[in-house]
Amino acid sequence: METSLNHFVEYDLDGISSVAAVAESLLANERLAKEAALLLEALIPGLVIEQTTVSVKRVVQESPLKEAFVVALVAAFQPKLEHDMPKIITDLTGVVVPEHYHTLLSLFVMIIAIYGISKAIDLLFPGRGKKELDGNYKKLVLVAGDLIQVPPAQIETAVRARYSGRRISQVSSLVRGYFAPTAGRGKARIVAPNGSEISAPALMEIPQLAIPQTIEDSERTETQFENNKRIILHAMDRDRGKLGWAAHIPSLFEDRVPMKLDKTIDPATLFTKRQIIGDVLVVYTIDEGGNRLASELHLLRIRERRRRR
Repeated sequence: METSLNHFVEYDLDGISSVAAVAESLLANERLAKEAALLLEALIPGLVIEQTTVSVKRVVQESPLKEAFVVALVAAFQPKLEHDMPKIITDLTGVVVPEHYHTLLSLFVMIIAIYGISKAIDLLFPGRGKKELDGNYKKLVLVAGDLIQVPPAQIETAVRARYSGRRISQVSSLVRGYFAPTAGRGKARIVAPNGSEISAPALMEIPQLAIPQTIEDSERTETQFENNKRIILHAMDRDRGKLGWAAHIPSLFEDRVPMKLDKTIDPATLFTKRQIIGDVLVVYTIDEGGNRLASELHLLRIRERRRRR
């Protein structure tokens, strides 16, 4: 299926932004919009985002700075959902996409941006307070969850899973440009289409040099969310706690790879199990030939097995 969503961001600040700050924010919003689309994939059962293209629709450089984007999605859904398709998928494939889905994409961008900048602050300024940033994050997650009827904890789990390990530094670098127009402006806000915001007090908690320059990773990786997959646990790992698990997913790959558990999962629930049904994020390494090789997986949640009638 093909559909388009709008992403809109308003930088409410005094004065006109520099060309350099606008350019940085445009590039950051383009990349973050693509990341936001992948959160949709993680949260909508059966949805697979195959391609994302972002184009700039409008830029108003006067105060407030406004940037509008069109995000074109090419997506598919699992065949077994053809007769039991979630409402959100039928909405996205309709002639007119409901307005709240456009707002949702912009909220996801803000959520990823706060998560990334918070991780950068934790790394570079340990112990620095982030009370306002953390509060804004919780509010945005709650609003986004209400829009698609998803528990806030599920959204937080998806964000943590996608930006764990080496991707923490990548997302921290990614969001640098997103906050560029607000740097050094005491009363600035970043506002979503529905009025949700990253507040002035929250932005004041961000140090001027909080984000390191982007460092290209020599090893290319990709990630893929998968729902309701049968996961085989390896016996030798079942007694090694949260950090010692390994597994494979027969429908995706046969080689065992390290498996990390989301913090909401108690390792004790897996000790007696040889296989489970669950939602995962799979990390693939791309070799020189362009082939995807599974390198690790993150178990996001365990699903109850459906009983056959």
